[in-house]
Formats: sequence, structure tokens, C-alpha cells
Amino acid sequence: MIVSRSSMPPAAWARGGHAIVAPHTAEDPVAAHASCTSALRLAVEWPASGVVVVRIGGEIDLATVPRLTELIRQRLTAAALQAIVLDLSEVSFASSAAIELLLHTQRRADHRSTKLFVVPGHGAMLRLLTITRLRERFVCRESAAQAVAEARL
Repeated sequence: MIVSRSSMPPAAWARGGHAIVAPHTAEDPVAAHASCTSALRLAVEWPASGVVVVRIGGEIDLATVPRLTELIRQRLTAAALQAIVLDLSEVSFASSAAIELLLHTQRRADHRSTKLFVVPGHGAMLRLLTITRLRERFVCRESAAQAVAEARL
């Protein structure tokens, strides 16, 4: 289950109240991992008309990508959407599935003539985009605020 909270600041994630955690094995109870920092965390904000910010924190891997893809697909089908900002600065782990998610999102955004901005941060996503030499393929910005300001132009 993914919880989408409008206007939930990233600082709220640290309190652990909105974490979504999947067990690592069939024997691991979800409750045992509730305080884990690798939990998938999401927040969806509409800072301006036609602009949506999807903040993702925690791990992006094969287990989380289908749910993330569906959430982003839903946002991209919103009426009058001009830009989507993927804030990935709080991602602690990113497998190659994260690249698949970004490429899929870019294709869908291009198909709908929607601008896509990626905020990779300085951690796992930036490393993944750098080593795969895909950083230049995306419109990357330092912060979600910077991307939103540019999307409004």
C-alpha cells in the first residue's frame, strides 16, 4: 500500500508516521521494519496550477517500481498537467529498476507533452544517473523549488 499525502513535507517522513514498508522476506513481519529508514515514502504536492511534485524517499527497486509507476501514471493523466517534478533526493537505494521508472515516466510525459523535471539529490539517484551516463538525458534540477519555478515559466 502506498500512501499519498498532499503537501506532506519531507521532514515528516523522518518521524516515521507515514512510512510504507515491505517485508524483505516472507518470514519478516512488516511491523519489525516499521522504523527502518529504507521504507518507501511518498508525498504528492500541487504547488502551482498544472504542476505536480512527487517526492519519493527510501528504496526504489523491483518491489516498489510497479506501485511508483502506477502513482506517476495517475498523475500524468491529470487534466491540464504542464509539468511533473520527481524529487528523488531522499532515495537511499536505487536499483536499475529506478532507471526503468525514469525512462518510462519520460516516455509518458513526452507523449502527453508534459515537462519532466528530476531532482536526483546528492545520493543514490545521482550516483546511478552518473554511472549509467543518463544524467544528461533528463532535465535535472538541484531542488524541487527550482524545478517548480522553471515549470511555471
